[in-house]
Amino acid sequence: MLEEGIIKTAPPMDRRSRGPAGVRTYRQDGCRAGYTLFSPGMGNIVLLVDAAGVVVHFWPVHRTHLCQLLSNGDLLADRYGEQGGLERLAPDASCVWSWRGPYHHDFHTLPDGRIVLLTHRQEPPMDGFFAPEEAPAAIRNDVVLEIDPAGQVLWTFSFREHAQELLERSGLPRPVRYGMRRSDGTLEILRQSDWTHSNTVEVLPDTPLGRRDPRFRAGNVLFSCRSLDVIGVIDRDRQEIVWAWGPGVLDGQHQPTMLPDGHILVFDNGTYRGYSVVREIDPPTGGTVWEYRHPEGFFSPYRSGVQRLPDGNTLICESDAGRIFEVTPAGEVVWDYYSPFWGTNAGNEGRHVYRATRYTEDEVAGLFSRKPPCGGAVGLGRDRRRGPQAFVDGLHYYQQGFLARSWQ
Repeated sequence: MLEEGIIKTAPPMDRRSRGPAGVRTYRQDGCRAGYTLFSPGMGNIVLLVDAAGVVVHFWPVHRTHLCQLLSNGDLLADRYGEQGGLERLAPDASCVWSWRGPYHHDFHTLPDGRIVLLTHRQEPPMDGFFAPEEAPAAIRNDVVLEIDPAGQVLWTFSFREHAQELLERSGLPRPVRYGMRRSDGTLEILRQSDWTHSNTVEVLPDTPLGRRDPRFRAGNVLFSCRSLDVIGVIDRDRQEIVWAWGPGVLDGQHQPTMLPDGHILVFDNGTYRGYSVVREIDPPTGGTVWEYRHPEGFFSPYRSGVQRLPDGNTLICESDAGRIFEVTPAGEVVWDYYSPFWGTNAGNEGRHVYRATRYTEDEVAGLFSRKPPCGGAVGLGRDRRRGPQAFVDGLHYYQQGFLARSWQ
């Protein structure tokens, strides 16, 4: 949160909720029917659950937190570590395509198979960007890549090379200063090497706003810089940041996404503020046209995700609480799910759910047409006639390792 000329933040905080895991609220007459895809953060499994919280399919993966179900039933998942990148997995979890590189945080797929993603590299700091006594020795510079299906790089955009545009468009003061609130309430000034901490890239769709205002035209790239409290747009052809917004309002945000009417929906984490807000804004004015907040019971300081559903409801991933829930435009919670899949890696980061995506029956048809037989080692059968035994058999692979530890 920009305050007194300093971008202020606070340390991570885990929020385990008291009460049962799984679905706690399910209003059939109010929620959007479908299936929800998610992965425990940096965990070793991706899960697809139905509205009752029943796992209908899962994929063993390698330290992932973001995934997308493709129309043919394949899964595109990120991979963190020394051999990081992206993997495309068939329904039986066999790898049918991969790309290796210093990937982080987000990717966006295009209909022709191209992928826009975030990567990074170590570089010297920018002259004059930091106060001299607060400049880090080196920075982690985020770079947007566009690759083709063969993994060839088609386009790059370096945030370091456009730092001045970022400051000018967003209105951030220069030099940029960063601070961390200590446990005693005092502020520690930081030498912030992760100066942008970009966490979102999205290729803009065709919208009425984009047809009126070329800054938001289809094909441009929407981004989020968490460390700067800024979201913005890159004009791909001009290789320029053409719009940026957020300082003084946003506070450690995640996953801005453009809606069909040209509004932008964003999860404003409120890391320094102390509570989260989901905001829908009008980009040209920055005005809020809708929001969801519940200061006493809704807070994810360091991770999150949000999705506007076709019926107008909003799916919210309160990541640091391991919670996924759906609200109506009036703010009524009509579906509420708490992940039981803790302990899915050595660091126990699996208690978090980084993002979640709701898919319709039609959107999962490609997967269900190719699923392994009911009770197989990887997939869970959609046929419920075997009742609880199908669930037990289908999860046998997972129970041997990760799930058993989640209840300890």
